[in-house]
Amino acid sequence: MTRSNISIRKARKSDAPRMVEIMESNHHYYTPEVDGIEAIARQLKMRHNVILVATDSENVVGFVLGTWDGARAFLFKMSVHPDFQKQGIGTMLVKEAACQYRDMGAVTIGLSAADGTGGEQNNAVGFWEKLGFEQIPARLMINFEIEKLTEGN
Repeated sequence: MTRSNISIRKARKSDAPRMVEIMESNHHYYTPEVDGIEAIARQLKMRHNVILVATDSENVVGFVLGTWDGARAFLFKMSVHPDFQKQGIGTMLVKEAACQYRDMGAVTIGLSAADGTGGEQNNAVGFWEKLGFEQIPARLMINFEIEKLTEGN
């Protein structure tokens, strides 16, 4: 397998089951509400999302998923099946996503990278730094109980 055997295209709804498999194989799958097949199908309908897959001649081997808010882009997930890692596929996906965001008007692109300190299976900071991403003093925060937050409204 060489990078020349890999092509990048927009994701389709039919790619969602394989995308879930890839997330699971990398311990990137957290909840079906966020990472499941139905969630991916919803995300595919959003016009500011960029969801790309890398394919060999037969299968989806990786993907990248992110969004653009009108000024900046943000990558939520990039995952390459373990059998296809360390071949430049992740870099290809990120660069193509960046091209699409640039063409939409994004002037920056950000992400939240696993660094191994939060119980993640791996430390991906080095990968992102090789692509020119810089660590900034920020803390990603999330509320996992939106129903409680919105009670009474």
